[in-house]
Amino acid sequence: MPNAQDTVEKVQTHFQDYRLNSAFQPIFGLGHRRAVGFEALIRARSPHNEPASPAVLFQKAKELSQTQTLDRICQQLHIHHFAQYAPDDRWLFLNVDTETITSKSYRDGFLAQSMAAEQLPFHQLVVEITEGAIRDKAVLIDAVEHFRGLGALVALDDFGTGYSNFDRIWRLAPDIIKLDRSIVVESAQHGGRKLRRMLPNLVSMMHEAGIMVLAEGVETKDQGLMALDADIDFVQGFYFGRPLGQINESTAKLPGLEQLTADFADTAVDQDCRDRQLLAPYIDMFRASAEAIEQGCDIDLSCRALLDMPRTERCYLLDARGEELAYLPAPIERRGKDARCRPIADTAGAAWFRRPYFRAALYDRRRVKTSRPFLSATDMSMCITLSIAGGGDDCRVLCCDIIF
Repeated sequence: MPNAQDTVEKVQTHFQDYRLNSAFQPIFGLGHRRAVGFEALIRARSPHNEPASPAVLFQKAKELSQTQTLDRICQQLHIHHFAQYAPDDRWLFLNVDTETITSKSYRDGFLAQSMAAEQLPFHQLVVEITEGAIRDKAVLIDAVEHFRGLGALVALDDFGTGYSNFDRIWRLAPDIIKLDRSIVVESAQHGGRKLRRMLPNLVSMMHEAGIMVLAEGVETKDQGLMALDADIDFVQGFYFGRPLGQINESTAKLPGLEQLTADFADTAVDQDCRDRQLLAPYIDMFRASAEAIEQGCDIDLSCRALLDMPRTERCYLLDARGEELAYLPAPIERRGKDARCRPIADTAGAAWFRRPYFRAALYDRRRVKTSRPFLSATDMSMCITLSIAGGGDDCRVLCCDIIF
């Protein structure tokens, strides 16, 4: 096996008749508002000096049964160029080909030698693995553990396509998940409202599992705003920066990201104001209903005006264990008419202790709590729930579902 000095002297810039070079696309931290790393991309030119895509290049290597050879050349070339240009406090995102992973040839020490030859520490390396292209979970686990053992971080690429599933993600526990561009594009489109609503929850799940989230393929301002709204950690795409041949401080900063953050803050404040204005009369009437009930008034009479408001779906009173004491639906002309929901419409005997809005009210009495939008378990409508607990010894919690 060649030593590190031999390796650095033999950095290859050609594969077959193709001339190779590196390009680096910046990856920005949305909170940091600067580049935190760069993804290395191969750039090739044919013998006629025409650009050749990575797909064409690797197809050629596959035809010659030299995919792993090309993969090693790309790794070494990227490490060599990155070490020349990059600051010490940036990550190098380095793709490792699927064939290299499945054959376990990454264990031959070549990557470690290339890193040592350029005096690049492994803590600056993020190894990218295309999780969806490898069906054998044991192979993936072995690869993740190997690169982690070297001191590198591991990113799973193209999540949301192909064979991706949550079971494998939790078992692999990568450091970073790269959301496939299709998720970003569809979430930002008009028809992707449901996916856009789901995205913050998906990101939150990843965060709770100890995984950071990177959105790739961000090409428009709206997609950038969507990433901010979803609390995504890192972004990559033409909107923020195109691949460049060299890395310098100017590529690590993006003034437009500061403006995007400011625009998002303004948009979020405006939306919060609209939401508060929409909810304000409901909250006032809900509070009045709760006060009347606590003073001993009949619940039907106390909630009548609240139920007459156009977005009120139902009111219900729960005991300290979350069990229903009373249930008051909206006027019959406004009730859900979807016959498919009949099996879940009857809530007699229901218990809602598991709901966060119930526990939030129980632990902070006499203060109105507002839930996040969620899917109602009684009619499959999107709603929010107002909840408030009284101060008596028999602590009861009044709740009101509002179509949102």
